[in-house]
Amino acid sequence: MVRVRDAKPEELAPKPRKPRALSPRQLANKRREQLIEKTLNELGAGPASWIKKIELEESEKLATIRLAISKQIKASGSAVNLGVRNGAIYLSRGPIPGGRGGRRKKSA
Repeated sequence: MVRVRDAKPEELAPKPRKPRALSPRQLANKRREQLIEKTLNELGAGPASWIKKIELEESEKLATIRLAISKQIKASGSAVNLGVRNGAIYLSRGPIPGGRGGRRKKSA
């Protein structure tokens, strides 16, 4: 025989899912973003003459890290200069020595 009973709206609502565990690649990206954000915050709080050097590990690629740092700088809107020398990335609020320095001034 069929049973009929009163139902509650809560019974029909979808059950919340457990968040999926992050993959090792996602965990590495998250840690890297947190480290970059911390470094940018330190630069913003310190004097303009500070220069931070970021050395890469064996498994990291220079282009990938440079792009991640550039994205964070653009997202935060901070005035941090970025330079790449000898396989390392340098960050500073002031001009980085030995850099191109923008446009050349016209000689008169």
